[in-house]
Amino acid sequence: MYSLVRFPNVCSLLLSFFLMVVLFGCAAAPVKRDIPIPPDNFQNLVRLIDHPGDDKYPEVSPDGKLVAYTATKGKTSDIFYFDPYAKRINVIQVTRHVADDMNPAWSRDGRYLFFSSARLNTLSIWKTKIKGGRGLNQISLRENVNDFDPSISPKANKIVFSSSKSYPSINNFFGAIRAPKDPTLWTSDLGGYRVVQIGSGWNPKWSPDGKRILFHAKTGDNYDIWVIDADGTNLTQLTTDSADDIDACWSPDGKKIAFSSNREGTLGVAKNFDIWVIDLEGVGTTQLTFNPGNDGAPFWSKKGVIYFHSDRDSKDGTYDIFSGTPILDWK
Repeated sequence: MYSLVRFPNVCSLLLSFFLMVVLFGCAAAPVKRDIPIPPDNFQNLVRLIDHPGDDKYPEVSPDGKLVAYTATKGKTSDIFYFDPYAKRINVIQVTRHVADDMNPAWSRDGRYLFFSSARLNTLSIWKTKIKGGRGLNQISLRENVNDFDPSISPKANKIVFSSSKSYPSINNFFGAIRAPKDPTLWTSDLGGYRVVQIGSGWNPKWSPDGKRILFHAKTGDNYDIWVIDADGTNLTQLTTDSADDIDACWSPDGKKIAFSSNREGTLGVAKNFDIWVIDLEGVGTTQLTFNPGNDGAPFWSKKGVIYFHSDRDSKDGTYDIFSGTPILDWK
């Protein structure tokens, strides 16, 4: 006589296996949750310019009343400016040329704009009146090099600029950030004479007292923020993060530095660029923007407002001009 052996139902076995996978598998590999994005550390953060194409590199006049910037429409770039406090923003075009005009810098009296232009094949520093684009003068006359990123000293007697044999493209997010070699840094008088090399780096900016110059330069495989005396001495590194820290500017009192960085920050997400602030001593780092987009090229006006360009909320990947008052502990 044979005894009857009952085998488990196949469906029951499959169901039990599925339940074990769900229970134990989920415990071993928890579901990744979305990380909430903190609000930006700005008051009154607004988009000022929202035109087709890229609007980048805002530069505020010494009195804080006007903002110049580089606008790329199609294949070329030109210089524009506007009054950010007007009830209705009216954009005024300063240059109009088939070649690239970019990197505006204000004269101390606010009547002129210095900028870099490729209208003579290589980039040179030029100067023009903001009204009517008249009084156009070429400032740097050096051959076979590209001079760009001008900044005018507070005493209105010197220019600092970057120079390179290769052509830096404005269509890259932050210029030619991945160039194999840093450009050199030079100073000259306002006429383009008495040219002196003081170092190497990008996007130099005079300190409010005119004694030091801020810039970014390569440190191994990444870029960091540096400061140097106007005569090329006392080179000091301000940031040491392994990410790219670039496009720095001074606070109105010269005690803090705003810059753009793709360090991860508090979100722990993809390395987009955000606006950061650090003390002049290289301590007290504070993240100002947390948007998933790219925020860059901050400029701190004497009125305490920071202007920057960003592709946040852009449907076509282009950049617009934003402004806001940073929320900081000034102690």
